[in-house]
Amino acid sequence: GMDAMTHAVEAYVSTAHCDYTDPLAIFAIRMIQGDLVDSYNGDMSKRDSMHNAQCLAGMAFSNALLGIVHSMAHKTGAAFSTGHIPHGCANAIYLPYVIRYNAKDDAARARYAEIARFLGMQGASDEELTEALCKQIEAYDAKLDIPATLKAFGVEEKEFEEKVDAIAALAVGDACTGSNPRAITPAEMARLLRCTYYGTKVDF
Repeated sequence: GMDAMTHAVEAYVSTAHCDYTDPLAIFAIRMIQGDLVDSYNGDMSKRDSMHNAQCLAGMAFSNALLGIVHSMAHKTGAAFSTGHIPHGCANAIYLPYVIRYNAKDDAARARYAEIARFLGMQGASDEELTEALCKQIEAYDAKLDIPATLKAFGVEEKEFEEKVDAIAALAVGDACTGSNPRAITPAEMARLLRCTYYGTKVDF
């Protein structure tokens, strides 16, 4: 479910988004907002709806492409000896951090604010709306029993620090990075990954 949410959010802010992908992405986000938690808790009608939502999100990202949430998830899923990080779980951990990173770009921040408005969130500025979106995603993670950080997932700090620079370089080279709305260097990627490990503020 959070993989589908990430597909839709990344497709909406991707540099390759267009008039055909935007409606698919943003409507999928609204469906997921309404149905994901109940689906997780066993509501079969909501699970049916989530199948439709993930298909819409898939139609969006297969044309609009993705961003660095997926770049990070692709390169960390099997990177640590403490256990495989399921793809949807990795996306769920990384998504709010990446939104805050990308939102330093004016155009990306405006797109995130559009999502928040469409979902009925309140805010006096694009910054407030973007942060409201991040807070809701973090609330979903908590309701779905998804850890908030890589450290909470169980990745050992020593191994993380030994591998983070290499993982960052691989993530920057991932196919999804090219359509991310804000450029990123390997050093910045390593810094962002550290935010997702320690739960620190994305202030760059």
